[in-house]
Amino acid sequence: MMAAHSNLPAVASIRAPAPPHDRLDTMRRWSCLALIAVSWLSGIIFAAYIVIFFGGALAGGIGTRWNQALPGLYEAGAPLATLAIGAHFFAGGVLLLLGPIQLIHPVRRAAPGLHRWLGRLYLLSAGAAGLGGLGFILTRGTIGGPLMDAGFGLYGGLMVLCAAMAYRHARARRIDHHRAWAIRLFALTIGSWLYRMEYGLWFLLFGSLGRAANFSGWFDAVMVFFFYLPNLVVAEIAIRTGAGPRGAPANLTAIAVLLLATALIAAMTVTFTARAWGPRILGALA
Repeated sequence: MMAAHSNLPAVASIRAPAPPHDRLDTMRRWSCLALIAVSWLSGIIFAAYIVIFFGGALAGGIGTRWNQALPGLYEAGAPLATLAIGAHFFAGGVLLLLGPIQLIHPVRRAAPGLHRWLGRLYLLSAGAAGLGGLGFILTRGTIGGPLMDAGFGLYGGLMVLCAAMAYRHARARRIDHHRAWAIRLFALTIGSWLYRMEYGLWFLLFGSLGRAANFSGWFDAVMVFFFYLPNLVVAEIAIRTGAGPRGAPANLTAIAVLLLATALIAAMTVTFTARAWGPRILGALA
């Protein structure tokens, strides 16, 4: 009896293998982290492109280089429009760099002071990006005409609204509401980066189908809303469902979607960096 009793601690210390649904939950979380990591790396490269290419061109007195990225962005006789779109670009770069940090729970828990100060900078940048884009539309309009004006104008207005609501609820210590509006704001702020990703993916798959030089094609018309409205739908699903355990079919579906999105973003980032962002960054530094 003593011998049998003495073996109990050793038997009790042996861990049972994790149930299959726990392993799937873990795989889903790691798949999500992989997507965040790849997206953040892509965002960093895109932010560097914005700062170095657009900022370097303006600082060097060759603002017309902006028009290599999108015709009609820079006009020497429209300083207010240049200031507005410049604020939009540079604030957007800040948003891409800070957004993932603000949503990481361990960072918020371990360094609440850092979270608050970065949050203030993030919200100010979101307001500047939204108002800058709206200012450009009001003073110059977009290359795509009234429909693009409406789509991009709504985008800028929603960014300002989400930034204001996130700040309001943070000040009132309504943390759940603040978090929800911050998630909506992040979903919007990645829109500018996704806009280019989605255009690039479409071009690789379908070439110029539905596109026109002045952004008047049917695909261009869809994209003036598609680059941010689906993001808000995904944000609402995330806000309302949380990150609790899921059944095996839901986990497997989520893992497949997350891995596919990670692979697509990685491929598009490599393509854009090699063909556009990288050469323009190197050209600006030369």
